[in-house]
Amino acid sequence: MVRKKIVRVEVSPSLYESVSRTAEAKGVSLPEALRIALQEWASREGDLSLDPLFDPTWKGTEGKKSDASKVDEVLYGRKRGRRTP
Repeated sequence: MVRKKIVRVEVSPSLYESVSRTAEAKGVSLPEALRIALQEWASREGDLSLDPLFDPTWKGTEGKKSDASKVDEVLYGRKRGRRTP
């Protein structure tokens, strides 16, 4: 069973109208618009120490060799070093 939390917040009438109109214009319900806004705010302002990408002890692919020789061919459809007019 998925547990959910209910959040109650008071906002000014102008903010309510702005969010409500935007949600309607985007075709989402007001609760869904608020969920989206909360998620985006949390991902932007959240604690990066919980993200493994920002872990200073992470070694990543250290010691592994990589081969980028086919990047141009994959991206641009041409072999590296050849220029097409």
